[in-house]
Amino acid sequence: MKHAMLAVLAATALHAASAFAADSLDSRVKSADGWVAWSVPMIADAGTPCCFSDSHGKSERFGCDLDDRNHGFSTSDDPRRPGPDELTVYAHVAHARVDDIRAYDASCPVRSKGEIRRIEGVASSDSIGFLSAWMDADASTRDEEALGAVAFHEDASATRVLAAHAEASHPRKERESALFWLGQARGVDGAAIVERVATTDGDPKIREHSIFALSQSHAGDPYLRIRAISGSDPSDHVRSQALFWMAQMNDARAPADITNAIQHDASSDVREQGVFALSQLDDGKGDEALIGLLKGDYPREVKKQALFWLGQSGSPKAMQYLDEALSKK
Repeated sequence: MKHAMLAVLAATALHAASAFAADSLDSRVKSADGWVAWSVPMIADAGTPCCFSDSHGKSERFGCDLDDRNHGFSTSDDPRRPGPDELTVYAHVAHARVDDIRAYDASCPVRSKGEIRRIEGVASSDSIGFLSAWMDADASTRDEEALGAVAFHEDASATRVLAAHAEASHPRKERESALFWLGQARGVDGAAIVERVATTDGDPKIREHSIFALSQSHAGDPYLRIRAISGSDPSDHVRSQALFWMAQMNDARAPADITNAIQHDASSDVREQGVFALSQLDDGKGDEALIGLLKGDYPREVKKQALFWLGQSGSPKAMQYLDEALSKK
């Protein structure tokens, strides 16, 4: 009993200390108006958050403007620059209230007309606690980018915060954002949470979005998980979307697996969408798969769809096959 009481007291003290630390960061952030920033360790293998532009087919960093209200950021899977993996969180304060949150790789060029005030010595857990409290404080001030900011923290508590926001008690849009970041940034643990939602949630739109989120994961074998869903989900539309994302994942198994689904799925809608999915395969694999359908023993409706998408391809291989087919008597 004595040891149990000590454990309870220790846990209570730890919770109180965390709450105090979060309150302390909150007061430091709100001590002056304008942009304030702090840095924390950033999770590995989740891309580099910054603002990019496409130049001649190559993604290049041009930096982020904190004063741009139509802001946004993307991630690059290119190797990170030398130096510590750090995330910089930016909070905008107006009249002692935070009204905006951003987060970028610490090496990402960031600009603002005003001075950016720095806070040093912020622990990851305190940063996550601050962001979580800000999102929960007032529904009108929630920002999807705050979930992205949480996702890039190295601290394991980030996964728990995202998982909480993915629960059915939250609005669908918020759940979808949390699920995306769980798949994109939180590794094996995040992928497991997304898979559970994808296979158990009662909302087919959430299951569909979870498949997309799972396709963004770099942990384990997300393709295999999506393939299982493509053959088991009760919704025709969800199974169709699983086939689509299988085609987008550039996996060598996709042509045969999607073709197998076209052959065996009882839904004509799924078969139709499966043909479309095959048409999306890169490096000529789509044309090969569609020609395989035209040559094989498939229903007329499947062959009509394959013929349509082959015509849309316009590749030399597709045109050669169509020319040969039309020349036959």
